[in-house]
Amino acid sequence: MHPDKPPGEPPRNTALMIRNLAIELLLYGILVTVYTLFVLRWLAEPLFDLFHGNLIIYGILGLALIVVQAVILERVTSFLLTRLGLQLFE
Repeated sequence: MHPDKPPGEPPRNTALMIRNLAIELLLYGILVTVYTLFVLRWLAEPLFDLFHGNLIIYGILGLALIVVQAVILERVTSFLLTRLGLQLFE
């Protein structure tokens, strides 16, 4: 324990991690909302038709969309956090 800190105060590194996590969650929330609105607007009808037309292709496409969304979301968030000068915890 650091001698200059009161006993109830979290360490500086923990406070920094909590702040960065809150910012990252906010960014994720905004990006997921934008992605969801995009999917609902542009892909809802084609996916609905594909679901009723060819269930196997629909399943493969659904999995591909999940993977692509995750990769893009991670890259955009990492880019934004780097631009904001926040420390990335991996």
